[in-house]
Amino acid sequence: MLFSLLNFVLQEFFSYGVDKVVFWSGTARRKEIYELPLDAVREAVINAVVHRDYFLAGSHTVIEIFDDRIEISNPGGLPRGLSEKDFGRRAVRRNQLIASLLHRIDFVENMGTGINKIRTLLKVAGLTPPHFEFGDFYTIIFHREQLVPQTVEKTSGKIIKLILENSSITIPEMALQIGITERSVERNIQKLQTEGKLKRVGPAKGGRWEVLK
Repeated sequence: MLFSLLNFVLQEFFSYGVDKVVFWSGTARRKEIYELPLDAVREAVINAVVHRDYFLAGSHTVIEIFDDRIEISNPGGLPRGLSEKDFGRRAVRRNQLIASLLHRIDFVENMGTGINKIRTLLKVAGLTPPHFEFGDFYTIIFHREQLVPQTVEKTSGKIIKLILENSSITIPEMALQIGITERSVERNIQKLQTEGKLKRVGPAKGGRWEVLK
């Protein structure tokens, strides 16, 4: 049950929680760039499951997605015997049985290497290091940075282009054609509306978009 649930959470999170851009690099194959290394996010989710304090009633592991960050929190804080100074340097397993089972089915590689793996993956990708908060909950915070490779047109520009071609285009259609999530399209549209570059005419269903000069 636990493993099926973990698989489901990871699949849903990668599908809707992490944005990506898709572009053609002069070959027949398209290239996808995610805003965060998927292995780093996967490691953080698995760590939350492995190190959560399951004896705290009424508390849950929480994944929160904001415009500028992604937070993954689990109840219990740091395990007993592990200080903030030693965090990421020493391994203290709160749930030995869960950790061992995940290791046997290759969900976890070497015990105690997860935090350093996350830091390394973000560093290699040229991204901001993760931020950690400790207390009654342990929280890892990933900073979201806008995906704008030099060879890729900005998402907002693609949205404007699609709307100019078809003012009745829907958000799901834009997401499909651009290759990003519907949440990302919605964020970009909201930004365009705030900047006075785009407005909605008519109802959500049956209305149209209008690009403002």
